[in-house]
Amino acid sequence: MHYFLSHRVIADLAVAAHRTGRREEAARVVAAVRAALGSRPTARMTLLLHHADALTGGADGAEHHFRLATVNPAGEQWPLARALARLHYGQWLRRRRRPLDARPLLSAALETFARLGAGALAEEARVELRASGVATTPAPADPLTELTAQQRQIVRLAARGLRNREIAERLMLSPRTVSSHLYNVYPKLGVSNRNQLRDLFDDL
Repeated sequence: MHYFLSHRVIADLAVAAHRTGRREEAARVVAAVRAALGSRPTARMTLLLHHADALTGGADGAEHHFRLATVNPAGEQWPLARALARLHYGQWLRRRRRPLDARPLLSAALETFARLGAGALAEEARVELRASGVATTPAPADPLTELTAQQRQIVRLAARGLRNREIAERLMLSPRTVSSHLYNVYPKLGVSNRNQLRDLFDDL
């Protein structure tokens, strides 16, 4: 493996290899990364390696690796990577004439891509969904449309840098209620902390 190449791009490498017919070459790189990381890779690298193995390994083991790349709840910390794994798993299922199994994966991937503003990937997911027999419409560009009015107030104040207690005082809520709302909306917005929340609002 090239020493300038981060281990975290292993799934991206596998996608490129899968699409260009160079899976055997990529499989060797995947194996080298797995060996370099040892017996206890991080949760993130474990998910990425399963995604890469699903795309570069043999057909017999592909579904096993796709499942391991998509079912672990820890993967929700990295919404884009999780959505990509779901998209590729859905594509794999559809090409094996299993559209009913593919639809929930493709729908979940589309929702995440639309929320994150990944337009090209969202369109790819829509194409796959239509091919599986589901009519699709463009998703709303603004992820805040999925939140309640109170949740929108809370995330806007949090994005401005206010602490939970300050938000609670301003909105006449308890700090625990504010914390609960933020915990519930972070996954919907594809973020995991206040810094990412501020970045999201800069993009809206």
